[in-house]
Amino acid sequence: MKAFDIGLSALRAQQLTLSVLGNNLANASTPGYHRQQVDLATRTPLREDTFSIGTGVDVTNIRRMKNDAVETALIRNSSEAGFSQQTKDIAAQIESLLTPGDSSIHASLSNFFNNLEKVANAPQDSTARGEFLSSASALMKGFSSLDQGLTSLGKDVRLTLDDAVKDVNQTIGDVAQLNSKILLARNLGTEPNDLIDRRDQLVSQLSDYFEVDSFTLPDGREQIRIAGGAAVIGTDPVTLRVQDFKNGTVGIAVANSSMSIRLNSGRIAAMTTALNETIPEFKSRLSDLAREIVGTVDQQHAQGMTDKGPYSSLLGSRRVTDVTVPLARSNPDFPITNGSLFITVTDAAGTRRTEEVQIDPNTDSLQDVATKLSSISGVFANADAASGTLSIAGQGSNSIDFAGQPDETGILSALGINSLFEGASPGTFKVRDEILQNPGLLATSATGLPGDGTNMAALANLRDLRSNAFSGRTFTEEMADVTAESGVLVQTADSQDTQLQAFRQRMEADRDSVSGVDINEEMLKMMQSQRAYQAAARYITTTDQMLAELFQMAR
Repeated sequence: MKAFDIGLSALRAQQLTLSVLGNNLANASTPGYHRQQVDLATRTPLREDTFSIGTGVDVTNIRRMKNDAVETALIRNSSEAGFSQQTKDIAAQIESLLTPGDSSIHASLSNFFNNLEKVANAPQDSTARGEFLSSASALMKGFSSLDQGLTSLGKDVRLTLDDAVKDVNQTIGDVAQLNSKILLARNLGTEPNDLIDRRDQLVSQLSDYFEVDSFTLPDGREQIRIAGGAAVIGTDPVTLRVQDFKNGTVGIAVANSSMSIRLNSGRIAAMTTALNETIPEFKSRLSDLAREIVGTVDQQHAQGMTDKGPYSSLLGSRRVTDVTVPLARSNPDFPITNGSLFITVTDAAGTRRTEEVQIDPNTDSLQDVATKLSSISGVFANADAASGTLSIAGQGSNSIDFAGQPDETGILSALGINSLFEGASPGTFKVRDEILQNPGLLATSATGLPGDGTNMAALANLRDLRSNAFSGRTFTEEMADVTAESGVLVQTADSQDTQLQAFRQRMEADRDSVSGVDINEEMLKMMQSQRAYQAAARYITTTDQMLAELFQMAR
């Protein structure tokens, strides 16, 4: 009877082996499947007389072939690749907004200064003035378009982030369910290889969004740790949410918790980085550039006059929040510094005199400035409390201008006195309507004489002005630097992605050498198992014949 046990154990072992081999072949193309292998061991032998006789074979385990080090490296690679790919996608959209071309912001900036030079050379040419004003409007619309484009990109990224978190929460729920089934199977004494494959495939999908690590606890429970353990997926799911902070930034948090999870890799980390840093940085740099252009141009424009001479009155186009508090605390649209403002008064006989007004924004309010200006003979100024604006006029037959000496304070552009533009940001900047309707209001002159384009020449020379705000770069160079930064961001992300993909290919080859199903190899094993099965069956048949002959002899 021992012989039958030996044969039957062999039959059972080879039947199970054939089933496992068949399952391997059936799942040769299944994503995430790991090849399984049957481990065989001899049974405990029995002692007979002075001999130890074998009793057959047992299946000790159905092993899931896996290289843990390679699998861990692939999971980390997936998170890093997700970050670089998402970063590259967002950076490419920023780069497309800034790409130089005939209708780009670069062309608009160049046209603006080119047309300024034309007006400087022919200040009384109405066509030149019209072309300049059109280019000035196009420049402001260009900055507005860029600002809107980046704002729209931010909204798109936010929608993508919200959708990603929804997908992640669904996957986390599926992972928790599979962890429960895996634990149940282990409690029943079996290792659920196929369930683990399905779970690990879902974990691989999660790793595209953020960094994850898998652990098996001594009691058989599975844990998936997010961001180094900031959140843990066991047999119960966790729910993530997008968290909005008061400062306008976003983060990822576990539901019912105010603590943000710090993510360092994955698509979600790339999207939060883009929303919190990348997009705001480009918006800020472009806004600073637009504001510097507008503020500098308006400051110079205010220090000129039309070819008809000084002004009878000037009304500011920009406001402060409170005319009675110091200027530094009244939120002017552009900074005002401590220094002197020079106003020139021209009487009926054409006699000009320049008066100095000292302004300290830390102590002087707009009302104080108006009072100081009004104390000058022939000048009246008013700070309107309702509108927060300043108006200045010549009294009687007197007229005024600011062409005598440069303004040291920046208050002219801050208050929009005789400015070319109005507004305070890329979304609100535009050429003043009254100048568009009447190009004769352009402050082309420094003397008020017909044909004098001195102030236009000074404006044109701003093209080469090296600004401290841009580390000594000109407006054109700053625009080029912003554009180059977007290109570098794309190239860096693309280079990282290329390296990660090459590394991933090597790791996948290493993984497949252990976990992958080689059909030829499995077919060879199947033939070996088939022959072993046939041999075991023949062995049982032979044993049966021997017993039959023995019984026959006994009769």
